[in-house]
Amino acid sequence: MLQAFRSRLEYKILLLIIAVLIVGFGTYVIITIRQESNALMERQRETLRASSEALMAGIRNVMLTGKSTYASELVNDIRQNLRFVDVNIYDRLGREVFLREGEGVNPNVNDPMVAKTLETKTPQEAMSETQGVNVFTRYQPLINRPECWRCHDKSEPIRGAIEVALTPSVATMMKGQNAIEGMASSMGNVIATAFRMIMLGGNGDQMDTLMATARQIPGVEMVQVYSKDGFLHFGPEVYEIPDTTIMAMTAVKNHEIRFERGAKKLRMFIPLENEDRCQVCHGQKFPMRGVMVIDFDAALLSHFSSDPEKLFTDALQSAIVEGFRSIMLVGRANSVRFFMDELRNQSVLQTVRVFDKVGSERFLNPPPRKLEHFTEVVEKLDTLEYVRTENGEERLVRVTHMANQIRCHACHGGTQKVRAAVEVSASMSEINAAILSNKIRSVAVGIVTIFLAWVVIRFYMNSVVVRPVQGIERVAARVGEGDFTARAEFTSSDEIGSLASKINDMVRGLHERFHLEKFVSQKTVEAVRRSDQAGVRLGGERKIATVFFSDLRGFTSYSEKVEPEQVVSMLNATLADQAEVVKRHGGDIDKYVGDEMVAVFTGEKMVERAISAAVEIQRRHRLRSGPPGEQIGIGIGINSGDMVMGAMGSAERMDYTVIGDNVNLGARLCSVALPHQILVSEFSAARLERESEFQLVPLDPVAVKGKQAPVKVFEVRYDA
Repeated sequence: MLQAFRSRLEYKILLLIIAVLIVGFGTYVIITIRQESNALMERQRETLRASSEALMAGIRNVMLTGKSTYASELVNDIRQNLRFVDVNIYDRLGREVFLREGEGVNPNVNDPMVAKTLETKTPQEAMSETQGVNVFTRYQPLINRPECWRCHDKSEPIRGAIEVALTPSVATMMKGQNAIEGMASSMGNVIATAFRMIMLGGNGDQMDTLMATARQIPGVEMVQVYSKDGFLHFGPEVYEIPDTTIMAMTAVKNHEIRFERGAKKLRMFIPLENEDRCQVCHGQKFPMRGVMVIDFDAALLSHFSSDPEKLFTDALQSAIVEGFRSIMLVGRANSVRFFMDELRNQSVLQTVRVFDKVGSERFLNPPPRKLEHFTEVVEKLDTLEYVRTENGEERLVRVTHMANQIRCHACHGGTQKVRAAVEVSASMSEINAAILSNKIRSVAVGIVTIFLAWVVIRFYMNSVVVRPVQGIERVAARVGEGDFTARAEFTSSDEIGSLASKINDMVRGLHERFHLEKFVSQKTVEAVRRSDQAGVRLGGERKIATVFFSDLRGFTSYSEKVEPEQVVSMLNATLADQAEVVKRHGGDIDKYVGDEMVAVFTGEKMVERAISAAVEIQRRHRLRSGPPGEQIGIGIGINSGDMVMGAMGSAERMDYTVIGDNVNLGARLCSVALPHQILVSEFSAARLERESEFQLVPLDPVAVKGKQAPVKVFEVRYDA
């Protein structure tokens, strides 16, 4: 196909028309499509901006109420009901905050013990073997109490179940001497973790819920929380720990849990570190924010150590259930995910899982997604818009930062300029479909136009342009093959007809030049080719060259005995044979003077090439059979040196040749050479390489015309 376009004029013209259509009509179509596409994109951007601002306003107002759970519900409601947009919320570290509906849930558990617990609404126990160790697991149903009815249907007797299993090594340890303190530490850490989750949710005013429910945990008698200054903040005011004791524990950063043993009680002190996430409310000045004090029934804890797999598992599970229920009761269901994560990281627990009423595992924390361009939004405090591909679909994305305003400092602190980012995206499928439809229509119109243009070219240009040009092409091909009788036929007087006439004139001129080149030397042809528009100028330049003269000996007597036609035939054959040898060895035939031939050799190894040509001519002439070859010999003279090469004569008639004393010396050597003899001057011999293949025999100096002193010459000896 590519070769056809290169060789067919019709196709080239078609390409030209297509190019014109593309530049003209195509440019208009491209501009129109671009304008329509920009308009559609701008409309989509405006829709996205409006949606983003509305969503941000709604989320901001919900968050200001302190109910982040409602914000999560708002975001999920938007995801479900606004099909044309999608929304994601990221925290100040670029991590997604609110899980999507269905995330954090494993619906395919199919645990028969969970199913039995939900069905019987009673605790279940199971013993299994893991890596050769028996593991005791307890399943506790979550009763749907009246205080839970605001979120759960009161017609359902239970709302789920919790599975707990101790780490086997921990269960063994609970039988040792420090069993009581180990059990107290494990249960206390569960209560402290629930306390942190409620505080981090901004529900400290509802902390009495945890303080009250904690007393329902087997072995726990009382829970109190003191500030760093020793003031009782949460818990019953039955008695208070001396403030000096509390302040001693909070003066420096402290993680050590302390115990005080009494006759019947074991008192546990848990230091509460002022973590980064706590400094929103507690500031950054102090390393500790308070102490949690828990009183345990020492006798009951000692009883647990008699059968830790069952009794302590039951008690620890009760602590987890009450912590879970307290977080849920203060409206912090979203915090339960983090509560469960911290419990799973405690070494005492091998398994802790929560199931809903249909047996699906809940409150799983998948790795949070991160916002790719969050850093740009935070650093520039700006809005970012770009196109992203998700599952093969393009979406227009708008990311807007949510400034950390003064009214937000209560929860987010005042050190950060940005507290979150809102990402809203909309599908580009409808816009891309509209743009694609416009492109298809435009391409279809373009194809039809190009086809019509091709039809016109095919039937009109073929007869007007292509066929006459093909005729001229055939003439050029015949001339290239050496047929100068070919002529182009034409009937019109337009440009094509004029071209055909000029081609015919050119063919006649080529015919004449072809034959004229036979009458001049190659140097003459090259001089003409090198000349400018003014033509070849008279004059020459000095060059170092080697002249080659050959002459037939006995030609005059031979001419007197043989018919003229036979003489001419023999002379042409001999000269043609010599010319062929000279050209093959890089020489140029300068002229023919009767039975004499003059040639010029230039360039590297010109003497060697001239002598080689001379030797070959002599050998070939000796091998010629018949009387003419026996009666006639060839004498050859070779000389090298400076000579003038150029155009000689007049402006009307000139000859491109070489002249000079060294040329004359070459002619004199040829005139004294005997038949079958090759004479070389001392100047040519001096230019031969030292290890030359030729055998040069010095002769007696020869007196030649034009030279006062005899000239040293050498004869080239060769095998006949």
